[in-house]
Amino acid sequence: MSITSEQLIVEGKNVPLHALNMSVRSKLGTYLDPEGLLMGDYLNNYQGLAQVIHFTSEDIKKFQSRNKPTQEMLYQWGTRPALSPTVDNLIKHLQTIGRFDVITECANLIKKDVDRYKQCHKDITGSKDMIQDPSVSQGPNRPSCDYIPESNKLGLVTIDDVKEKGDTLYYDAFVIYNPVGKDLEFVKELSGKMEAPPYNLKFCIPWRDDLPGPSRYEVSAHMIATRCRRTLVILSPDFLKSAAADFQLKFAHCLSPGARSKKVVPVFSAPCKMPDILRALSFVDFTNPGLRDWNWPRLNAVLQCPLNPDPRDYMSEAELEELKLNAGVITTRMWYSTGVLTMNFPEESEDNTP
Repeated sequence: MSITSEQLIVEGKNVPLHALNMSVRSKLGTYLDPEGLLMGDYLNNYQGLAQVIHFTSEDIKKFQSRNKPTQEMLYQWGTRPALSPTVDNLIKHLQTIGRFDVITECANLIKKDVDRYKQCHKDITGSKDMIQDPSVSQGPNRPSCDYIPESNKLGLVTIDDVKEKGDTLYYDAFVIYNPVGKDLEFVKELSGKMEAPPYNLKFCIPWRDDLPGPSRYEVSAHMIATRCRRTLVILSPDFLKSAAADFQLKFAHCLSPGARSKKVVPVFSAPCKMPDILRALSFVDFTNPGLRDWNWPRLNAVLQCPLNPDPRDYMSEAELEELKLNAGVITTRMWYSTGVLTMNFPEESEDNTP
């Protein structure tokens, strides 16, 4: 039975955009990435959709420079709560630009993801393992369990999670550093520069953004793997002394085999030895005062690069064919080779040192 636009609007009401998985986003891109036609006041492609969402012209120009502009636009929309990134609004905006065909073609996938989100959300909020009796008030200043997002199995782990009442906020980069020593001053300079105009990036910085309470290693692994596009590694003699920073670096490196996705970006804040696992990577050097002004736009550019390159850019036709024929085996082997499937969390120190 076909699903109507009105049904999707009702089903997707207040369901956050991050409930839509990559298959839906990819299919939307198939229809919205090509050059559009002017239908009334808007183009009927991703540019018109971005305009209806209220992205700025500068934002739309950035989307145009991407290989997959629709996916980039959806990602950026999901990071901006002020633009109301929900599934029902997506359907309404597609109607506004006249893309009823896109709604029809993607309806079943969207409905499936919405149902999955609601079921997972119900499982979390309706758990019988709650410590507190649900009849007891949580108090006016405590977030309700209803705010815990489906994609965040750890619950509320950052200050932004509390501010946004559990709506999942994604970050441009996770910053790995040692807060004991001079690195802290550099990280403050970094965030002050890159999170302000004209760059307007959003960083997840341990000791600034994470909430006290949960396991520090588990939270950092969760943020690096699922909510941060990239990882900035602040290298200095102090960095080499931090067990937490060492774990975070190794975990992030596991997610970027062969450094093809530019997931890990080394940044030198002071002269030191490059860790062995980073030797193959290019880096940003802030130790040379004469290069500092050039390095800010360079760092911004690498953080804006597409995260997942097209396999055709670095694999031969024979390798691509082998990948198609042995997808299951290769996928499993690649995951084990990176260590992600066998990763163990280290013991946290009793004195809570970084």
